[in-house]
Amino acid sequence: MFDNIRWLVPADGKSLACGAEREIVVSSRIRIARNLTTVPFEMKMKQTDAEYLIGLVHSIIGGKVSGRFINLKDMKPLERESLLECHLVSPGFTKKEHPASVFITEGGNISVMINEEDHLRIQGIGCGLNLVDLSSEVFKVEEFLGENVDFAFNGDYGYLTSCPTNIGTGMRASVFMHLPGLVYTNEVEKVLKGALQIGMAVRGIYGEGSEIRGSLFQISNQHTLGFKEEELLERITKLSRMIIDIENKARDVIMTKARTEFEDKIFRSMAILKAARTISSGEVLNLLSALRFGVGVGLITDISLDTLNEMMLVTRPANIQLYFGELLEEQERDIKRAEYTRKKLGVE
Repeated sequence: MFDNIRWLVPADGKSLACGAEREIVVSSRIRIARNLTTVPFEMKMKQTDAEYLIGLVHSIIGGKVSGRFINLKDMKPLERESLLECHLVSPGFTKKEHPASVFITEGGNISVMINEEDHLRIQGIGCGLNLVDLSSEVFKVEEFLGENVDFAFNGDYGYLTSCPTNIGTGMRASVFMHLPGLVYTNEVEKVLKGALQIGMAVRGIYGEGSEIRGSLFQISNQHTLGFKEEELLERITKLSRMIIDIENKARDVIMTKARTEFEDKIFRSMAILKAARTISSGEVLNLLSALRFGVGVGLITDISLDTLNEMMLVTRPANIQLYFGELLEEQERDIKRAEYTRKKLGVE
């Protein structure tokens, strides 16, 4: 297994400590933005400033926090895309032209992007609804860095950031939710509109501007100014639990009124994944979504959520190539993806 999904599938094979509601909440993420007083913000940053910042963070973290530094310029396009697919970096980070670097902790679930839109983007990701514990991990890294540098802070506005929408706490908390029940009952639009009205953003798998597929939705706070970190975590946790409750009720409706239809969909999806000789990334995501629903409602008992979560990541275009250690054309990827899914589902 390649390192980029260690936050989900540890190399030693041990299960990760996960949060609650895993059938519906795939993962939680905390990201905080910080800038230094001693370095110009991105808009005015020169290459020498970017190089200085990377060296400074390296000297602070190096040898004191277990993990690895990766310079963007040393990464091949495939490796950059894999980090994005594993949610360890942002889409914008992979396209940076000036010097940039990322530090990933030994556990694989905490990353520090250096010279993204802000000087530092510190983020943590974990399975299930686990925002409070995850925020504690992220802020430990932030506090460690803050002991060695001065963060740009204003008494009235809080932490200063390149984008005004991040001023204040600089924190974005998000949950990645699987909501097939709401999609099927046509309740999803109403629920997500409600989320927008109370200051939440609804996006696709990879954040802003990305497509929503496989009944997977990313919900996060839009505002950071005027709130304490604890308030933001409480608001999004409360909203998540409300959506979980509505999704569970929608699933009950499905299993009462459309059980045969959904059983057919779930087991057809299983059959395709076990038999397919070629399959695209989009198709496999939708089929895995059906299996995930089957596990959630108790129709599938011999496949774990851990396995399905792993498959959702490994079958992405860059990850499937790194998994097999080969550069593959699209058609070859589809063949290898089918081979991988058959093996994971016990078909040799």
